[in-house]
Amino acid sequence: MSAGWWRRRGARLACLLVLSAATAGLWQGVVKDRLIPRRWGEVETGGLYRSGQLHRSLVKRTLQEHDIDLIVSLLDDEPGNVDYGAERATAKELGIELAVHPLDGSGKGDIDEYIGALASVLRARREGRRVLVHCGAGAYRTGVVVAWYRMLVQGRSPEEARAEMLAYDVDPDDVDGLADYMNGHVREVTEALQRDGLLGAVAEPLPRLPRG
Repeated sequence: MSAGWWRRRGARLACLLVLSAATAGLWQGVVKDRLIPRRWGEVETGGLYRSGQLHRSLVKRTLQEHDIDLIVSLLDDEPGNVDYGAERATAKELGIELAVHPLDGSGKGDIDEYIGALASVLRARREGRRVLVHCGAGAYRTGVVVAWYRMLVQGRSPEEARAEMLAYDVDPDDVDGLADYMNGHVREVTEALQRDGLLGAVAEPLPRLPRG
């Protein structure tokens, strides 16, 4: 075969690779979040769910499908964010309670907000209400709340909690930083929830998220 044939074949292959990469980027960056709730997961069967910020096209359907009674948002007010606004409007329309506990996107925000978020979840679950807890991406802030719930409430192992963080796309190096943050505050969180009568006895030593 001629050199020209191979050049044409190579050019076609390069175009296909570029098109494939562009399609994958479009799916991940635009289409996927409009069709599938971002990083959706069930933490407790039929009662506690986690996610990222739901796209406005999915908010109403998702909240109704899972009979959500309480949204625990870890996001600060975001003027101009249409998905954020759609969630609040839909919650009001459907009579869903909204508890906002704003936290820094690094996952290492104000510990009092983490305590408040966990308290909101625990009160609602005690009353048999169905809860969705979410942040923007559904990874770092949500991951910390879920990890503490796993270890302190469900009695799951720290190793399981770490593995779940990784499964929800927290960078391994960042998990180590979150472990340092959580381990430095675990007693404060535990005692605050116990003072409010929301958490029973937790075996000593308190669970500590392992570093990699």
